[in-house]
Amino acid sequence: MRRRLIASVRTLALVASLVLAGSGTSSAIDAPPKPDGVLSVPSGEPRLAYDKWEWFEDTYWIVPRNGIYSVYQSAEDNTFTVLRGQTVFHITDYFNGYFTGAVVVKLTSALVPSCQFVLGQVTPEGSVYMTMFDAETGEVVNTPLGSMVKKNGQWTMVNQMTSPAAGGTLSHWAYMLQSRPGDRTFESLPFAHESIPEFLSACPDGPEIRVP
Repeated sequence: MRRRLIASVRTLALVASLVLAGSGTSSAIDAPPKPDGVLSVPSGEPRLAYDKWEWFEDTYWIVPRNGIYSVYQSAEDNTFTVLRGQTVFHITDYFNGYFTGAVVVKLTSALVPSCQFVLGQVTPEGSVYMTMFDAETGEVVNTPLGSMVKKNGQWTMVNQMTSPAAGGTLSHWAYMLQSRPGDRTFESLPFAHESIPEFLSACPDGPEIRVP
């Protein structure tokens, strides 16, 4: 009798597992995050490339020489003037399609730094949306849009924005390029003629993303 009972329990367990498998139900629905912070995908759902851009972490992005120009609109007399400047991103963290980092902007030959933090979103298809915050006050400065586009086999981040600036607006777009230690641009940035570490040194390091 005991053996029959055990056999019956095992048979029911096997049937239950087959029913669950056939219905697409999986215990992964309630599974905790994996060690890398990416949630398990339930059986039957497509696996999406939320980690496609995780290589962003600890990368530097700069404005190339032909992208240093922006246009300032003066609200006082509604004139439009070309300015030159440099912007550097140091992306400090990445999680599941979100990234954070430090952004330093220096316009005109005075090279007075504007210190910002960025919280960005990037889809597997390469669409980019960013929010820039004043690094001191946390106030939203602007919300650039962008996209990841390959040029000559290298990824570029094509960004564009218009934001309030000193009684008017400032509009800018550029194919931002990745710069690495050892590159000529890492040692001497276009327009600024400073190394990336020197350029970033006036502002705080970028934040991390906290994952509970």
